[in-house]
Amino acid sequence: MARKAPKAEVLKKLCILSKNQCAFPGCEHTILNQNGEYIAQLCHIEAAEKGGQRYNESQSDEDRRSESNLMFLCHAHHKVTDNEAIYTVEVLKEMKLTHEALPEVVFNSDLLMQKVQQVLDEQELIRNTLKGFSKSGDLVNFPIQGPDIEEAWTPESGRFYTSKCSKFKYMMKEGWLHVELTLNDGAIFYFEVNEQGSVRNSSTPYPINEYSVYIPTQLVLSKKRVDLENGNYDIVTELKWSKGSVIEHFRYDGVFMGVDCNARCTVNHQERKMAVVDNKPYRDRTPHH
Repeated sequence: MARKAPKAEVLKKLCILSKNQCAFPGCEHTILNQNGEYIAQLCHIEAAEKGGQRYNESQSDEDRRSESNLMFLCHAHHKVTDNEAIYTVEVLKEMKLTHEALPEVVFNSDLLMQKVQQVLDEQELIRNTLKGFSKSGDLVNFPIQGPDIEEAWTPESGRFYTSKCSKFKYMMKEGWLHVELTLNDGAIFYFEVNEQGSVRNSSTPYPINEYSVYIPTQLVLSKKRVDLENGNYDIVTELKWSKGSVIEHFRYDGVFMGVDCNARCTVNHQERKMAVVDNKPYRDRTPHH
């Protein structure tokens, strides 16, 4: 079953019932702060996905995104309620009902709804972006397993997401997913990727000159050298079947200096290799005329 965002009418009701305050008893943490920033979380009582707290196998996706299964909590109390032994379904439902029965509070619920919807849209974009990467369980070479999203909000630096595997965190900004991976040897690998699978601004845990780029021959449409003013040069490879392009950067003496891979790719750090992915065997492709 696929995770589904709450419907607009459900989201609007939840925002109003929230009283702009964490539902945990005695907590005065606001959901929308005085600067209009969304600084809390919309939480499931019974988890939206398998592996989450209080997940109910028999519950439908519609029930999971229903008003009765959702409540607002601050980040600290969202973490506290992960303790399923104490915070059972019954306890959280009673907490929700008690909070929603409190006197009405005047605040900008429409703005809160708008901010929450932005986060939900952003999460969906992250999911769609991550779909293109390997989920084979290879945590050594390319450990993208997401999206297993636990949202956290830091107004000064952006909205960050982390997977349950603490070695993986990411942030969406202007359509690019900024990913930081901590490898098993402690090295950190950073790159930015968009929904089309293009990768940019990547940094590697080992000297960049130790890496090489592999492009399957069947994907190559054309390849040319572009000489630069400082003596350095680029090798520009255009790919077939609208797969994008790859620009390899070399120093004047032939030392590899990096790559702009505007195509779906993977990285094998053990072999120091960046490879463009060809998802479909060559023999299965329909020729373009």
